[in-house]
Amino acid sequence: MPGSGGNLGKYRSSNPLQRFLIRQFLQQVRMIFREVPQGPLCEVGCGEGFVLRDLSDHGLLNERPATGLDINEASLRFAATLVPEINFRKASAYEIPLGDKACRCVMMLEVLEHLEDPAKALREAARVGDFLLVSVPHEPFFMAANFLRGKNWSRWGSDEEHIHFWGKKSFRQLLEPHGTILRLAAPFPWMIALLKTRD
Repeated sequence: MPGSGGNLGKYRSSNPLQRFLIRQFLQQVRMIFREVPQGPLCEVGCGEGFVLRDLSDHGLLNERPATGLDINEASLRFAATLVPEINFRKASAYEIPLGDKACRCVMMLEVLEHLEDPAKALREAARVGDFLLVSVPHEPFFMAANFLRGKNWSRWGSDEEHIHFWGKKSFRQLLEPHGTILRLAAPFPWMIALLKTRD
């Protein structure tokens, strides 16, 4: 089984509320992604490939080369079976194995809250991409949603793997050094931003 069990469980949950929230999240990602001009895509921290699969299923990767990167080999093997047309590689968010501005867009969805140095990862993503599509849990709403569906009660809904927590203001402050924020949406309980990076 892939190592990021939380992510696999999130996308394969039978919980009706969880399934509804994931559908809303993916719909918002697609809507924002449509604003990105054609060109190569790289998803950093792609996990088991569920977002890339959703984009592919909706025709948004047609004629757009795509790469998925993750540090977990089991997750990458799963992703390669889920979306076989995508090129998956093992790599860290801190060292993306692509040249400067090699991609039109770099996606980092549900990644930054797990990283010791999210600003370093954003600098690296901005080096590689003309646009960044980034999401994080919207706190305290994400923890509240977890708590209400009976998850992580002993931690008041906080996921064990999350080491950073952002509201809308602090999320903007994290992103602004890395480009111009074009869109900032808040589909409960997440925030999703589209940035145009600096040349």
